[in-house]
Amino acid sequence: MLRARLVLWYSFLVVLTIATVGVVQYALLYNSLTNELDSSLLDDAKTTLRLVETRSAQQLSRTRTQPRTNLGQESLKDLVDDALAQAPDSLSGEALTDRVLTYLMNEMLIELSGKDSTASDPLDAIVQRTLTSRRNNMVEIYTMMLDSSGQPTVLFRTKNLSSQSLRVTFGNPVANQHDTLLKLGSEYFLGDEVRAVFAVSKQYGVIVAYSTNDIDATVSGLLRTYLLILPIALLVASLGGFILSRKALKPIEEIAETAQEISAKNLSQRIAIPARQDRELKLLVTTLNSMFSRLEQSFDQIAQFSSDASHELKTPLAILRGEIEQTQRSLVNGKIWETEQANKLLVSMTEEVERMQRIVEGLLLLAKADDRRLPLALERINLQTFLHSISEDAEILAIDRGLRFTTTISNNEIIVNADRTRLYQVMMNLLDNALKYTPKGGEVTIFLEHEMAEARFGVADNGKGIDKEESSKIFQRFYRTESARSHQGEEYVARSLGLGLTIVKSIVEAHNGSITVESKPGEGSKFIITLPLVAINE
Repeated sequence: MLRARLVLWYSFLVVLTIATVGVVQYALLYNSLTNELDSSLLDDAKTTLRLVETRSAQQLSRTRTQPRTNLGQESLKDLVDDALAQAPDSLSGEALTDRVLTYLMNEMLIELSGKDSTASDPLDAIVQRTLTSRRNNMVEIYTMMLDSSGQPTVLFRTKNLSSQSLRVTFGNPVANQHDTLLKLGSEYFLGDEVRAVFAVSKQYGVIVAYSTNDIDATVSGLLRTYLLILPIALLVASLGGFILSRKALKPIEEIAETAQEISAKNLSQRIAIPARQDRELKLLVTTLNSMFSRLEQSFDQIAQFSSDASHELKTPLAILRGEIEQTQRSLVNGKIWETEQANKLLVSMTEEVERMQRIVEGLLLLAKADDRRLPLALERINLQTFLHSISEDAEILAIDRGLRFTTTISNNEIIVNADRTRLYQVMMNLLDNALKYTPKGGEVTIFLEHEMAEARFGVADNGKGIDKEESSKIFQRFYRTESARSHQGEEYVARSLGLGLTIVKSIVEAHNGSITVESKPGEGSKFIITLPLVAINE
């Protein structure tokens, strides 16, 4: 069911969207938190390393029992002198001033650490003073000088490290150069996943690590939130999808109900265009109404065709039947037929059979043309030469009927792609009509001209002409003008089936051309065929 599929797809897309957003947000949040943690650890490691470097290893290992309580003018002068002595000779100006101020601040921080901290180890005081924002940081400080076993000497390790070594856990990190900060990533340490950074100078190395439990708790909470949202979103999406699909498909159901009511008996009925301004619905209704219009036209044509065909075949069949029954009665009564009388009967019957044969052949040809299956043997034809050859036969026929025959054929070479046999059939049909309906003493003309990329040719006469109302109908099947119906007694008119011009139009259109008629009653008619030209050098 379409509605159920729409609801399922809608719900699936909603859930998929929420899940995708959740996964992306989960990844972004985790990445943001770890980057923030790494940045904080780098700052802590850098600060710790800088403070450690302000004291030699001997000064830092000695317990400070009487910290300075008054940094007087002499002490500050000594500190400034020490800072200037330790500063590289390349420093000057603002860079030298910053170096001296940094040295003074570090000394003051160490003094305060020794004064305020209850720790007996100055390094512990430095770490506690430096890492005020993270009391659970794990810190390990060691010298870069190797002991007898080839390992760095550990100077300090926070109590939360127990007896484990961060340096060993993170694979004994080594910097390629001094004054380097490295992110060591994540490792499992004492049952927890921790992230660590490594700061190194020429003399000391500092590893600062922190557990990712806080990060895991944050992202886990986010994950639980999304897992709670998903079923709620699925329920809301299902209900919303059902309501929306029902509302969206209701006009289509109404259109389907109306379409089901339309049958062959009421093809004139049409679907009302919905009041809603939905372009798709209007397009659907317009397309269906157009289809019904074509079906109605086709049904009307089939009904008219069946009626005309049965009417046209009824006359020759009735004549044949009458003549056969008459012959049968004569034979039963013992009548002896004379040769001339028998021959006359057979000729009449043969004419009726030929008449029916022409009707059937014409209908078959039109059926193929309607189905675009009319076989054409296309070739390059010089219309000038082709029409001159037809004119020779047309002139003889015109003279036999007491008519004048003329040609108006362009001297230019005009080439078209056409089936010679079919084109000959078209021209002879037009000539036959012109000769039929032009009174004695009249004139019939074959003409040829060209305009732009088209050839215009056909047959003209100065006969009876055709009414304007009838001009639009003469190409319909089995249609005959009033003048044709009023001359049924004449032999050449009696042979008319009303299919000739229909066949002519079908053949011309199969050549991608067109045929029109210009006519006035009492002045004659002009049938104009238009075909696309072919370049001479092609």
